[in-house]
Amino acid sequence: MLKALACFIVAIWCVASLNAQTDVFGISKLYPSKQGFAEWTSAHWNNGVDRTITYASDAYDPTNWTEDHSGSSYGFHIDGKGVMTMYGTPRFHVNPKISSKVSAQVFTNIEFTAYYKKTGSQGASYGGMIVGMRGAANGHGSSNGNNCDAQCYMGRFRNDGKWDFEKELKHPATTYYSGSGYMKQDPLWGGKKLPEDKWIGMKYILINVNNTVKMTLYIDTVSNGNPVNGGVWQLVGEVIDNGSNFQGADISGCSYSDKYMPITAGGNVFWRTDNDTAQYKMVSIREIDPVANELIEVTGNKEKFSLRFSSTEINILSEAQIFKVEIIDAAGRMVLSDSSNNNIFDISNLATGVYLLRATTSDGVLVKRFVH
Repeated sequence: MLKALACFIVAIWCVASLNAQTDVFGISKLYPSKQGFAEWTSAHWNNGVDRTITYASDAYDPTNWTEDHSGSSYGFHIDGKGVMTMYGTPRFHVNPKISSKVSAQVFTNIEFTAYYKKTGSQGASYGGMIVGMRGAANGHGSSNGNNCDAQCYMGRFRNDGKWDFEKELKHPATTYYSGSGYMKQDPLWGGKKLPEDKWIGMKYILINVNNTVKMTLYIDTVSNGNPVNGGVWQLVGEVIDNGSNFQGADISGCSYSDKYMPITAGGNVFWRTDNDTAQYKMVSIREIDPVANELIEVTGNKEKFSLRFSSTEINILSEAQIFKVEIIDAAGRMVLSDSSNNNIFDISNLATGVYLLRATTSDGVLVKRFVH
């Protein structure tokens, strides 16, 4: 009876974990949300109210964190069906320090998710899908702003077809990094420009790791804005700011050196266009728990269990005997199962995505979230 009850509890727990793997739009989460923090999503864009926000907040935002920092008079057009369009040079800010509807907070360890579509061929080469984290609400030359409060990290899918991470301490001077190194930008589309009229998914993750700042970018080029199975997320690249590898920008008049790392800073999130037209939908901003993404223990001794991943296989290192290994996708479906007691698990035919690996061993059941 107790054993049956334990199995029932494990099953319920796994279902709950799978449900927690997707956001309000059914898009896979790479990291779990941190308890006690509110998240911001664009779900209120799909309320049937067609509206344009110009130098104002969005009355329908349940958090009231929406702020328009437009560099033009066009503002943001929300069609009431879930899509927001930006024209010209606006800056869409989500400022969690506003406490009129919900408690104020600061976004620090963040998972940003959105689908973006560029309309037309106009726009600066450095524009495109540009998302900034941790800046102050008025840190970019805004009215009553302070250029030394820019202090943000940007993930960029640029109009010229390149990607990078851009660090801005004092507006407008920046430094940037990609997989090729400092002040370099890698091609994202095989040397071609950012595609037009195609929905592109971005996941931009920014976390603190041992007094450094880690930035990671994923892209979904497959779903075309319809991520029915949580999205098809592929790693673009990641960079760690250790205080020395992003130096060189002008910080004259500021109280910090060019080694400064915004570990917390303003807690603001924004995205922008630069004389181009862009659409956004299914946006979510979540404070995440980066440690919790490692081993999720159901029962058993996690010290006796570890995994090594490659593009084709998972090597399961366990002191306990392995009875069964299962892989479950973001929609909660079993996609692979192996009861051969083999510690090498073939994933060469597994589609790109976010999964749970559940191993039943002689020491209990253990679960690990992973991205393939």
